[in-house]
Amino acid sequence: MIFHFTVFFWSVAFFLGMQFVAAREYDSFWVGYVFSILFLSVLSLVSAKRITKRYRNGFVPLLISFSAPSLLSLVDDPSEKLAFSVIATGVYYVAFLGLYRMRFAPKDRTAATFLAVSMLSALFFFFAAAFGFYLNFAVPLASLVVSFALGSFGAAYQTLSLSLPGDRSRVALYSSIIAFGIGEIAWIVSFWPFGYLVTGAASLLAFYILWDMANSLFSGDISRKRTLWYLGLSFLLIALLLATSPWTLQV
Repeated sequence: MIFHFTVFFWSVAFFLGMQFVAAREYDSFWVGYVFSILFLSVLSLVSAKRITKRYRNGFVPLLISFSAPSLLSLVDDPSEKLAFSVIATGVYYVAFLGLYRMRFAPKDRTAATFLAVSMLSALFFFFAAAFGFYLNFAVPLASLVVSFALGSFGAAYQTLSLSLPGDRSRVALYSSIIAFGIGEIAWIVSFWPFGYLVTGAASLLAFYILWDMANSLFSGDISRKRTLWYLGLSFLLIALLLATSPWTLQV
């Protein structure tokens, strides 16, 4: 099942909220931005309660509700705003579809994949938006580090708990380790001469490696060969990303 009317209904409401963010371009930025974040966040919590019967299952949609309008506020072209709104709504729909399916079949691998894909997409939105605000609004570096760590912890905790549902303390421990690592990444990328999209993509690659290693450890698939392979692949992908991206050096 890839279509569910209730999930579709709440996704349409999310899309309309994103369009409100785009329409507030000439009004007070911070008033419209804060109102939009609050509206979409409440919408996600209500949707999580209606679809999954639990508020705690709404972290990934909540992360989308916070990060998508934040990233949208950094986009200028109207057609690009519309395209991004459609993409973010699709990610929102996939997240709730995965959560809905896992409510009735906790071991549904397709649903777990839906949730993992939407989680990684939401984190890219989040990392890119946080770094964009850091660059454009003189946000303190400590706030950037804390936001990266908190977003990573929540996303890792919700998804890793699916692999180890009976040991919340262990999931919390590994999620904290991932959050600490990504917080360090946030401090490192603050010195990079790149824009927020490149930095968001590089941070997401780092998160994915740590998250996949923890997930493999829980499922019993971890090995030295696999770990070295993923580390080598991540360094290669990050190197290619940085080598093909424009540098913004300040002299």
